[in-house]
Amino acid sequence: MLVTSTDLLKVVFAFIIFWIGIWIGFSCFYFAMMARDIWMITRNVKKKLEFVDAILHTVKKRVENTASYMPPLMEGITKIMEAVKEKRKSDESKSRKKKK
Repeated sequence: MLVTSTDLLKVVFAFIIFWIGIWIGFSCFYFAMMARDIWMITRNVKKKLEFVDAILHTVKKRVENTASYMPPLMEGITKIMEAVKEKRKSDESKSRKKKK
């Protein structure tokens, strides 16, 4: 079987090539698994970004709808504040007249 030293060298080379093949196979497998994990992570991130975008779009619509009610609301609050100031002024003037 092993007559010369070249026969031993060929057996060693065959053994080395066998282990290199196994190593390349496992490397390809783990590379494929890492690529799959990266793809799944990016898919999940895309879903979450779409969800956040939908929420922001909804909030934007609601703010725009609410903004259309703001000018009349502010005008009403201003009138109420003016009425309260007038009432306080009249109450203060009445209390001053009573003190004299």
